[in-house]
Amino acid sequence: MKGEQERLPPKDQLIMGVHSIQELLNHAPDKLVKVYTVQSKRSKIIDECKNKNIPISFASMDLLTKMAGSDSHQSLVAHIRGRKFLDIHEFLNEDRENSLVLMLDQIFDPQNFGALIRSAECLGAAAVVWSKNRGSDLTPVAAKSSCGATEILPLIRVSNLATTVEQFQKKGYEVVTALLDESAESAFGFSYSPKTVLVVGSEGEGVQPLICKKADRSIYLPMSGKIQSLNVAQATTALLALRAAAKDG
Repeated sequence: MKGEQERLPPKDQLIMGVHSIQELLNHAPDKLVKVYTVQSKRSKIIDECKNKNIPISFASMDLLTKMAGSDSHQSLVAHIRGRKFLDIHEFLNEDRENSLVLMLDQIFDPQNFGALIRSAECLGAAAVVWSKNRGSDLTPVAAKSSCGATEILPLIRVSNLATTVEQFQKKGYEVVTALLDESAESAFGFSYSPKTVLVVGSEGEGVQPLICKKADRSIYLPMSGKIQSLNVAQATTALLALRAAAKDG
């Protein structure tokens, strides 16, 4: 990188790691502005970037770590075109007869945040919604954990989740909260409405009481092992997989 004097992009326009960048090369190469790596790095990704005329810039390991805010970048950091968050009104005005939206409440761990977006994309969610005031935001760590899903799945960032719940309900969505409470309905055999918002919360706080109060139904994942809880990303993946299996069955 020309004496490492090049102006660096902001962190919210960076992704890092092999899998995240490879997924964009596979599915949305036009989003890649430039890939940063070390001089000695030779890989399929670098060759593919060159073949697709995506600029390569060389940097030190220390600079890559500074750019990404993490040392788990695997010698690869990419500048992407600015993310376009979907407006909630734009999403709700689209004609959707059957859709599941995942809403994230108070998910502060960026790795869990990214893993949840990855599961949502893999298991057929129409979008992911979260509050910019109550949880993690999209960082290079979150993008890496999502394996590129942050650049593929529609993302809706709002100010107030409770207000957003009401907006979904007015458009015919049923709001279902995931709880660690056996008074809720079991996830096994749970019948989802064609248009559903599934709300998941942090492992410590869970879904905030105001949203629980506004929700139409609640659901829990029964456990049969000795350990009676999963982390939020694992539990949500299980819930989404059960819903996808029921939908396809």
